Amino acid sequence: MFIEVKKAPSTVISPAIKSRARVLPRILYWSSILLGVWGVGLTGGCAGPSQQVLTAQALSQRQAPNPNQDLQNQVVIQATQASLANYKDYKVGAEDQLAITIYGQDNLNRELRVNGQGEITMPLVGVVKVAGMTPQEIEKRLMELYDARFLVNPQVTVAVKEFRHQRVAVTGAVAKPGSYEIIGPRTLLEVLSLAGGFINQGYPTGGGAQAGDVVNVIRHQNAPDLTRTVKAGAVQPFSPKTETMVINLRRLVSGQEPQLNVTVKNGDVIHVPFAGTAYVLGGVRKPGNIAVKENITVSQAVAMAGGVDPILGTNSITIMRFDDQGKPISINTNLSHIIARSEPDLSLQDSDVVVVNESTLKKTLYVIRTLFPIPSGSYSMGAY
Repeated sequence: MFIEVKKAPSTVISPAIKSRARVLPRILYWSSILLGVWGVGLTGGCAGPSQQVLTAQALSQRQAPNPNQDLQNQVVIQATQASLANYKDYKVGAEDQLAITIYGQDNLNRELRVNGQGEITMPLVGVVKVAGMTPQEIEKRLMELYDARFLVNPQVTVAVKEFRHQRVAVTGAVAKPGSYEIIGPRTLLEVLSLAGGFINQGYPTGGGAQAGDVVNVIRHQNAPDLTRTVKAGAVQPFSPKTETMVINLRRLVSGQEPQLNVTVKNGDVIHVPFAGTAYVLGGVRKPGNIAVKENITVSQAVAMAGGVDPILGTNSITIMRFDDQGKPISINTNLSHIIARSEPDLSLQDSDVVVVNESTLKKTLYVIRTLFPIPSGSYSMGAY
């Protein structure tokens, strides 16, 4: 049996149709790519801002964090968050107004202002000395006086209804030095915040007036008279007849040692010393002065001066300073050895001069190149 297979007649396709057939898949291919890109962009826009990619140049242009500004912010934060729980430990003085309540004895309740001798007058018991006592101590004293002759197991409550005005002076490296009237117990950070915090001129180069590392709380035997005559720059932190507390600023504002945030008393002088000044000269990019604070070291000082000048500078460094007897001395060190930790990174002192030594050969070549600039273009030496 033979089966005859008939071929289907071939279709003749014109060249134009063939051309369109070749182009159509390409159009579909590129359309799908464009749709995919558009979809990714749309999704990224809906999901939120795309991740920013920073180049090294962009990173270098970002402003470096300001440690002094951080310190300033911490002072404000700590002052805002300062707890006034120490009101219960407040010692009553002249001009304070007390509210005294004796339970069940309304005719004995009084609101009294402490007189200039630090005394109040209560019914039956008469004059009572209360200056220098806390409200709890006054309660205990009144209960003893009434229980001795007039009442059985009296219950006495004493509260400070109105605090006296106190005057303190803030001097030195603060934004608004001067005398301030405060009411009630105030902490050191609160008073520093009233004075506008610390000054920080010349950041980031380190030049200009800046606050140092400590704050001095000076308490005089005749403190109220002292605050009337004190002038900025006239404070002698360790003068006779004064009690001086030297408090580290960083530890104070960290909040980890609350005992450093002492209660300021009437007549106190709060003095924030200015930071010392050192000078960086020689083969650095930006010679000048820097603030000596926070145990700044030689390598940090060179970095603040822009680093070693690659054209003139060397790693050899000379520190010029005065010793305890006022005699000039020189200390030689090497920046590469400091970086390799084979030499200590010395801390700077006030009035130090850090000289980054220059290379004589490099300086000579630099002068020659400046005087006789090489024309642009390339030259070739022919064979003779």
